[in-house]
Amino acid sequence: MEKAILFLTAAALIAQPVAAREVVATSDTPEDIAQDAARDLKDSRFYNKPGASRAEYDADWQTCRLIARGSRTPAGSVPIYNPAIYNPAISPLAAGIGSGIGAAIGAAIVEGQMRRANRRNCLLIKGWRLVELPAAQAAKVAALSDAERQDYFETMVGAQTVEGDVTQMTSFTPVADDRLNMSGPLAGPPSLFLGKKVDPKTPLALAENEGGLVMAFRRNDAGSAGRSGRVQIRRFDRENGDLFYQPRDWKKKGDHTTYASEFVSRDKKAAYELQVAKLTPGWYVLQTDAVGKILPNTTNCFGAPAFEVKAGEYAYLADATPFLDAELAAGGRHSGMGYARHFDDAKAAMMIFQPDAAARMAEARIENRATYSCAGQVMTRMDFPGVTDSVPAPVDEDTSGAAELREP
Repeated sequence: MEKAILFLTAAALIAQPVAAREVVATSDTPEDIAQDAARDLKDSRFYNKPGASRAEYDADWQTCRLIARGSRTPAGSVPIYNPAIYNPAISPLAAGIGSGIGAAIGAAIVEGQMRRANRRNCLLIKGWRLVELPAAQAAKVAALSDAERQDYFETMVGAQTVEGDVTQMTSFTPVADDRLNMSGPLAGPPSLFLGKKVDPKTPLALAENEGGLVMAFRRNDAGSAGRSGRVQIRRFDRENGDLFYQPRDWKKKGDHTTYASEFVSRDKKAAYELQVAKLTPGWYVLQTDAVGKILPNTTNCFGAPAFEVKAGEYAYLADATPFLDAELAAGGRHSGMGYARHFDDAKAAMMIFQPDAAARMAEARIENRATYSCAGQVMTRMDFPGVTDSVPAPVDEDTSGAAELREP
């Protein structure tokens, strides 16, 4: 039986550490790596990729271990984040700190459960399948000698057919279903949120080195009506394939660069809730999202949608639909954020409140597959629906000894 993970989330895994880790160099030999990688080749379960060799499995397992530790980025480079020069409040782990969860959990959970889950996520994203054997077959494998078991797994990691329950990842786009309505006529009048007690018709103005990002929460059906949600974005270093981080002395330097921002729904009764964020021009990634009252605990560091904000322009990103326990036509129920692009709807709604801003609106360019440093949170990947462009591979530079601050 095959179990396909259409879009990986891990709401049950909320453990997050409270401090960033230093980069850990590795001098493991191939023999050491093979021995460690055998931890996930057990009597009852193992990883499989048709046509792959044991050496390929060992290499991917080691890569995923380093990523789960925070020692490497998914692109293979050394993480740029350095707690000595960057503000830890906006670190790769800031979401865990902000939610107050990290301080309440034991180190054993962080080191064990979270790393294992992220190593598993990484292998699935790389195309490996997790095979769980039937009890009878698992008993036969357990009865093998060490040499026989070694030969068995040498064959099974690349076998074309396997017996048992197979879990694999087949898609990275948010779930789509005929019952999840993210298009069609608006279910009610639009609204615009510019801040608490701020008249939505108060004229918007962008500073000289500033751009606007427009997003809407769209609620068109019973599964999204009355539901709240949030979307978090981070400033992205497209050239080096990592995030930009706020320096510790940003106040002293007068650094007003936008490093992170989020859209939080304010009127869950609104059928179409427009919001505008003023940002420093540049590239950003859609780092994570959440629906309902639960704070985000995932990060799309294995592949995120990246988009550009230009000075003097209002860039439309998307309509986000917060589904909570929504019934699916395919059976079952779904909770998660859905995304679609309806630029004409967004511009028409903006025209009601901010005609000058509407005249300067344009669709943001989106590229999938942006990778960056991630540690401690539940690591996953999200592809924006309908987007075929990908972020170019980062510049191949050795940043292992770099301590200088990068200009954002």
